[in-house]
Amino acid sequence: MNDETFKAKYYNPFLETWKILKLIQYADQTKDSDAQWQRYMKEIDRLVNTYPDNKFVEMLITLLLDAGDVIARENKKE
Repeated sequence: MNDETFKAKYYNPFLETWKILKLIQYADQTKDSDAQWQRYMKEIDRLVNTYPDNKFVEMLITLLLDAGDVIARENKKE
């Protein structure tokens, strides 16, 4: 696998996933919590549409959805 293919299939989606995850770091501590969570879900949808038929992206989506659940529960504890 050359560098271009690796970047397109794995590296770039991973970087985008990290940016999406950061959107909800403080979501439950802001006045527009619902808007932050909606933006998070829209960005997940965008990621799916940007990289169709990519099994790695499907795994990243699962990670984002599970991480969102964990982060929401942790924020409620604080």
